[in-house]
Amino acid sequence: MNLNEFIRMAREDLTAFEEGGAWNSDRWQRGRTVALFSAKQEGNNSYSYTLLADPFKQFAKAYVRYTYSHRPVVSFAMLLQGLRCIEAALLDCCGCADVLMLRGAVMDTSAQKCREFYVSKDVWHKTGLMMQRVFDFCRTTRLAPSLPQWKSPFKKPAILTEVVGQEGQAHRNANLPSNATMLMLADLFAAAEDTETRYFTSIMILLMAAPSRISEVLALPVDCIAWDEDDRGERQMYLRWRAAKGKGPMKKWVIPAMHSAVEEAVRRLVEIGEPGRRAAKFAFDNPGKFMRHPRCITSLNFPEDGALGPDEFCAAIGVSPGRSTLRADGSNTWSQVVVRKELRPLVESGKPTYSDLGRAFQAFYRGLDWPFINATKAVKTWEALCIHRDNEFHKDFPVKHFSWRQPTANDINARLQQGANGLSLFERSGMRNPDGTSIKVTTHQLRHWLSTMSERAGMDDYTLAQWAGRADQKHNRHYDHRTAEEQLDVAREIVLGEKPSLLERIKNRQAVTYNELGVDRLGTAKATLYGMCVHDYAMAPCQKQRECMTCKEHVCIKGDHVTLDRIKVLEKQTALLLERAQHAHEDGIFGADRWVDNHKWKLAHVKAMRMSLEHPQVPDGAILRIPEGHDPSPVQRTLMDLGVTPPPTSEPVALPVLVKALPGGDDA
Repeated sequence: MNLNEFIRMAREDLTAFEEGGAWNSDRWQRGRTVALFSAKQEGNNSYSYTLLADPFKQFAKAYVRYTYSHRPVVSFAMLLQGLRCIEAALLDCCGCADVLMLRGAVMDTSAQKCREFYVSKDVWHKTGLMMQRVFDFCRTTRLAPSLPQWKSPFKKPAILTEVVGQEGQAHRNANLPSNATMLMLADLFAAAEDTETRYFTSIMILLMAAPSRISEVLALPVDCIAWDEDDRGERQMYLRWRAAKGKGPMKKWVIPAMHSAVEEAVRRLVEIGEPGRRAAKFAFDNPGKFMRHPRCITSLNFPEDGALGPDEFCAAIGVSPGRSTLRADGSNTWSQVVVRKELRPLVESGKPTYSDLGRAFQAFYRGLDWPFINATKAVKTWEALCIHRDNEFHKDFPVKHFSWRQPTANDINARLQQGANGLSLFERSGMRNPDGTSIKVTTHQLRHWLSTMSERAGMDDYTLAQWAGRADQKHNRHYDHRTAEEQLDVAREIVLGEKPSLLERIKNRQAVTYNELGVDRLGTAKATLYGMCVHDYAMAPCQKQRECMTCKEHVCIKGDHVTLDRIKVLEKQTALLLERAQHAHEDGIFGADRWVDNHKWKLAHVKAMRMSLEHPQVPDGAILRIPEGHDPSPVQRTLMDLGVTPPPTSEPVALPVLVKALPGGDDA
C-alpha cells in the first residue's frame, strides 16, 4: 500500500473522529476517548504542547483512525506513547520524522526512547507492544516492506501481588487497608452527624458492600436498590449496576449483613442530593432560565430581562459581598465587583439579567454528556444518586441553590486522607491508627480489601469476578493480597486435604473408583440416572440394556436426593405399566401375563430400593445393591437348571436385607 493512499483512505473514507473536522485538528475526541497528537517534550501538558512533526503526524492520524475503525478502544494512551517514541527515534536517526525511513536502527532507538521517556516497567511493556504493532503494520501493508522482524525487548513485569519478598509485601501494604481501619470507617458512618460526613461515608459504605470502582458508584441511579428471591424463596438485595471496563449492566448482589447499611447509605445520599437533582431537572425543563431561590432579593414578579443591581446580582449567584471571588462596594455601581472569568462579560455590561445568569450557569454546570451523568448515557443527571450542590460542604461559602455537580474520586479521597486542605474525616472525629499515625484510605483500596477477604473466605474465582464486575476472572490476581504463607496453606489444603466423602463426590459428579463401591477391580465407575454402574465394559457390553434397577452391577448411594427423586418417578411409571398389563391380561390379550410378571419383577426391585434409600436406619453414604441371587448371570442360570449350586460370590453385598416389596406383600 502506498503511504499517501493510506492517508487519503483514512482521511476521506473512514468516519471515526470526524466530528468538527477532526482531521485538521490536533486533538480528537469521541466521548471519553481522546487522541492528542503531541510529541514527547519537556513541559508539555493538556494546554500547552509541541505537535508531532510532519509527515509522521499525518501517518499517526491515519493509523489512529484506521485502528479505531476496526476496534474501538477507550484509551489511546499507550498507542500515542508508542508513536511518540517512534517519532523521536526517526528524528534522532534520520533527521526527519518520515515513516518511510523506518529501519532496524530506528526500531531499536524507539525502545531506547521509551526507556528515557517513561519510568514504569509496566508502561515500557505496554508501549513496546504498541510499537511492535506499528512496525508489523508497516511491514504487512508494505509501507516499509524491507523492515526486519522486531520484538519488543520489554518483558511483562511480575504481578506484585504474586511476588514473594519485600517488594511484594510493600505493594500489599500500600493497597490493603487493615481490618481496624475498615471498622473505624464503619464507625464513622454510624456516628456521622454533619452533612459532609454523612455524604462521603455513605459513598464509602456502598464501596464496602461489594468490590466496586468509585466511578461505578458515582453513576448509580436514585432507584438503585432492587430485590429478588433466591432459590430458597428468601428476598435478596442487589444494586442496579453498570460495571466499567467492558462488563456492562449487571446485578451487584449485597450480602444480607449489609442490607440495612446500604439502605441507610442510599437514603442519606437521596436526601442530601435532592436539591441538586431538582436544580438539574429545572435546567433541563427550562433551558437558559435562571432558577430563582430563597436568597434572591428581587420581587417575585421581577422580569427575566430586568437589569440586576450589584446587591441583587450577588444574592442571585450565592456569593456574599466582600468575598474574594465577588465583592460589591455597597453602592449602586459595578466599579469594585470582581467575578470569575465566565461572569466578567455580565459585570462589564453593567446590566446583567436573570436570563444572562441562566444561560451562563447552565452552560457552566452542564457536563460533556448532558443531560446524562456520563458517557454511557444510562442515567440522567437529575436521576443520579450522588449529585449534590456547589459549596454543599463548604464551611465559609454559602451553597449555590441553582447548582448541581457530580463529585470526583479526588473529592472523596481528599476527605479520607490528611491533606493541605485540612484534617480528614477520621481526624475530625478523633480517630487514628493504634500507633498514633493518621488514617489514610483511598476509594480503590476497599476494592482490594473486599477481594482479598473473599479469597480468604474461599470464594471461587468465577463468583468473585462476577461479583466484582470483572470481565475476566484472571484479573482477580491483581487484587489478591494474601501473603505467601496464606496461599501456601491453600495449596496444601488442596493437595493434602481430606478426601471428600463418597456421597459428596457422587453429588458433585466426581470420579468414584470400583474399589470404593465394593468391587476389586481397577478403574472408575460410570454414573447413571439412579446411581453408579460397576460393569466391566471391556469384557462385555451391557447385558441389561440399561435396565439398571434390576441389575446386580448397579449400586445406589443413600443421601443423593437427585437419584432418589428419579427412582420415585421410575416407581410410578413402572406401577402404571403394571396396572395396564394387568388390565390387558384380564381382557385376555395374548402374552400380557408375561408383561405382568416382568413389571412385578422390576417394580419389586425399584420399590425395595426406594424404601431402603428412605429408611431412617440406613446411614447417608451407604452403598445399596440388589442381592446376587436376584440377578443370576446366564452361567448361573444354566448351572441352576442342571441342579448345580453356583459358588458364592466374593463381592460384598451392601444391602443384606432386601425389603419384601412385591405387590400385595409386606412393606414393613
